[in-house]
Formats: sequence, structure tokens, C-alpha cells
Amino acid sequence: MFIYQQLYKTEYQKQNLIIPQILVLNVLTVYFTFNLVSTWQDKMLYINESNVKDILTWEKTFEAVEVAMKRLSSGQTVQMPRTHTIIPGSDNVLLTMPGYLKDEKFGALGCKLVTYFPGNPKRTEALPSINANIMILDEATGIMKAVVAGTEITTQRTSAASAVATKYLYVNQGKACNILAILGTGIQGRIHAEMFRHFFHFQEIRLWNRTKEKAKSLAEELNRKFDTNVFKYYENNESCVRGADVIVTTTASPVHIVHYAWVKPGAHINAVGASRNHFSELDEQLYRNSDLYLDSVETMKPEMAGLDMLTDSLRGEVGAVINKMIPSSPNERPTIFNGGGMAVEDCAVGRAVYDLYHERKI
Repeated sequence: MFIYQQLYKTEYQKQNLIIPQILVLNVLTVYFTFNLVSTWQDKMLYINESNVKDILTWEKTFEAVEVAMKRLSSGQTVQMPRTHTIIPGSDNVLLTMPGYLKDEKFGALGCKLVTYFPGNPKRTEALPSINANIMILDEATGIMKAVVAGTEITTQRTSAASAVATKYLYVNQGKACNILAILGTGIQGRIHAEMFRHFFHFQEIRLWNRTKEKAKSLAEELNRKFDTNVFKYYENNESCVRGADVIVTTTASPVHIVHYAWVKPGAHINAVGASRNHFSELDEQLYRNSDLYLDSVETMKPEMAGLDMLTDSLRGEVGAVINKMIPSSPNERPTIFNGGGMAVEDCAVGRAVYDLYHERKI
């Protein structure tokens, strides 16, 4: 600014032009502000879904989610409740999930925006019904550094949260990973099947879906993809669950699809599906006779209102187990992880993608 003040004095005064200095300064202020904002905007990235899929590994997602859980339970995060903005006269919804995570490697200030427009697939040019983007902001200035496509991140971090819970609530107790049962063969059923095979090397992975053809098709596809025969489809949910060491539910079922009588002693369950709430897939007797762990007690509190069997069985957060603030369950009671999904997980994985993008100079 000083340089331009000097230019004003030399050029305009030399030519005997009378222009109020305050006007010049105002013009220069606007000029600099515009150019600084333009510079910040020029630096802001949009990292698309294709980039995310190319650079984000399951190991990195697992590590980021693990750190997010640890930091949340040790009080090093800020996470506000989700907001739901419903557009009047429609079923269209905008969800916002803001959060902050303090960590040298995965720390981030961000907000995930998710839209659910159920009519999109029926448009002349079909579009996905669910779209997600994660805004990554500079912690010192609040300036947006990047917008990261969030659909693949959401898919991976949901499964990774189940994997982290399985590690600390089941595998680290020295329990066997022989049989995995997955109920629901949509996007989350698929990613859980692939990711759990990768991390835990199950000898048999059972798949069940209300539409049995979908379960059969996925089992055949995954067996071909990995040149194996560990993936098997089941026509009946009870037979799929009985004898399983680890169970994953990924459906939108409003009725119970897993019952206590079917679950072997000491088994672990990841319940990540949602219908009315995140607690509808498992029956009440199973909750009453199991040890329940959450990703965030605060986030899940509203859904637990009036469900006494949850309050009585609740042991705490998975992050508290990771931090050794509370013990995991060494007994033969089943363990249940109910994951609602956390903004700080999205922030952590979004930060990882942002750093990987720069490291690879895409």
C-alpha cells in the first residue's frame, strides 16, 4: 500500500491532477482485497471422486478413523450435531456435519455437506440421490483450502470405523476370525466384505440380502475378483448369523434381522445400518445381554432416548478403549458397535486426502 501512496504523490501531483487521496486509497484497498481473495480462491482445490479413489488407501482410512476416535474420546475434538434442512414440499434434504480435530497428522477444521434428493435417479439425465462434499478450512485463517468429494470417503470411513471397533473389541482379545456374516449387500455390505477380508483374513465370509439374487451375485463377483471361494451367499438370515464370529448389519430394515438366540457367545457385531434409528436391526434381548460401544456417545444420545436396554448395556466409546480409559469386554457376552458416523472422521480422512493429493502432485 505504501508503494502506491508514493506513486500517487509522484505521478498525480506531478501532473497537477487533483484527486482526493482518500479516494485513491479506497480504490487501492478494494483492488488489494479483490486480488487477495482471488489468490485464496485460486489456491483452493476441488479434489474429485476419481482422485480420491486413486490416492486413498484402506490403510490410510483406517489410521485416520482410528486417530479420530482416539482424539474424540480424549477431548481433542469439537463436533456439533448434524443439521437437517428439508426443502418444503419435497423429500429433498441438506445435511451439515461440522467438526474440528486436533492432531499433527490428521488434524483438520471442516464440514461435510450431504444432499439427499431421491428424485435424482429418475431425471432425464440420471444423477445420484446422495452427494457429499467435505470442505477443508485453514485452521489459522478460516479460509477454505479445498473441497474434497465425499462419497468415497464416507463409504470407506464407515467400514473403517467397523474395522477399528472389531480390532479393539474383538481381535485384540485374542478371539478367532474364522467366520464373518454380513447382512445387506449394498454399498456398505460390499465394502465391509472387501475391507474385512483385507484386514482380518476370514476363512468364510457369508452374505445375506432380502433379495437373495443380490447376495448370490455379489458372492460370485467377489470370488472371481479375488480368485477365492471364501464368499458364500445365504438365503436365510438366521443360518447366516449362527456360528459367526463377527457379524455386520448394513441394512435399512425397520425390523430386527439379528436375534440374541442366534448369536454365539463372545461374538462381535457391527451395526451400521439405519432406518428409524441406528438401533433397529438387532433385537432388544441382544442389546440387553451384550456390551454396547459407540463412536460418539454425545452424537447418539438423541436416538437412545427411551431405549433403556441401550443405557443399561452401554460401556462407552471405542476411542476410550483405544486410549485404555475403559477396558474392553473379556467375557463371553457379545460386543456391539453402533456407529452413527462422525464429522471428525470425515475431517481426518479429508485431511489425509488433501495431503496425499499434494504429495503426489496431481
